Amino acid sequence: MKKINIQNIKNLNLYSKRHIFYLVPLVVVLVMIICGVCYQASANKQYFANIGIDFQGGTIMQIEFTDTNANSGNFNTNVDKILNVAKEQGITSFSSSQTSGANTIIVQYTNWTTGTGDANKDANEMNDINNVIKAKLFEMSNNGQIDTIAENGITFSTIGSESSRNLLKTSIISVVIALAFILVYIIIRFDFYSGLAAIIALIHDVLIMLSLTVIFYVEIGDSIVAGLITIVAYSINNTIVVFDKVRSIIKPLKKNHEKINIPDVINTSVAQTLTRTIYTTITTLVVMIILVSMGVVSITKFGLPIIFGLIAGFYSSVFIAAPLWGDLKSLGDKIKKANKNRNLKKRNSDKNNDSKVLV
Repeated sequence: MKKINIQNIKNLNLYSKRHIFYLVPLVVVLVMIICGVCYQASANKQYFANIGIDFQGGTIMQIEFTDTNANSGNFNTNVDKILNVAKEQGITSFSSSQTSGANTIIVQYTNWTTGTGDANKDANEMNDINNVIKAKLFEMSNNGQIDTIAENGITFSTIGSESSRNLLKTSIISVVIALAFILVYIIIRFDFYSGLAAIIALIHDVLIMLSLTVIFYVEIGDSIVAGLITIVAYSINNTIVVFDKVRSIIKPLKKNHEKINIPDVINTSVAQTLTRTIYTTITTLVVMIILVSMGVVSITKFGLPIIFGLIAGFYSSVFIAAPLWGDLKSLGDKIKKANKNRNLKKRNSDKNNDSKVLV
């Protein structure tokens, strides 16, 4: 790979274009909102985002056939007939239909929404509905309406709404705790402005990762939690490299009591770390793209958000974190200078008042 010319990057003066870079994530979020509204109005999707049953409760129905390959031409026909049976029992929202192994179809759907509100009663009612679906599918299998189902080949796993709420709550707490520890670490290692800029950059990564997940209607399940934690840890590493370069440039300037030119410091830091950031991001992206291209549903649900997060993390490390540090640093210096001038004026005023009293 051709070596990047650092001087060319510096000449781009990224810091002067920072407001454009700040605007790009807002555009992505706006597109996400538009897509989500369209999905919610769509007859096929009906929801703002593709929320899996891990977060809203539901049932996983696994159907194992005897001799039929689930990937054969009968797959779609079998799935359609299975879904029709579920719809006849009041099931209206399906999370996904997929294959598992050579001869197994997995159908996920949210538990029916006309329950009593009592968790135990609703669980029993859902169990009765699943038993009706099971009996009907075996009847269709025996009549040749669908391919032959193995003996005891239909199993159900149900996730209650309370478990889903607990998982969502735990996920949010996990991400918040991770961000809090990162903030403390960055403040100790660098300074307050670096810590605040790093946290904002990480929030950007999480937000863009979720926005792209909504835009491309990728299922949001328990794997998204692992994806979020992975991206937060990966992205902060690239950001720390940039901040470390900022510190190494500023340190001798402070030692010699020289004026710190924030735009020049940021442009130089980004230019000198850009090659490393690009190489590490591309290396990881290639691996994730290969894994996702394998077509395994569980890996795809985990891998696609990771890819989105890697792109967002690269963008924030290069175009958001360092410029944001510069803005926060400049703002902090202005506030300190204003407070210093105000205190100086107050002291001078007090001295003048004391002089008048003495006279």
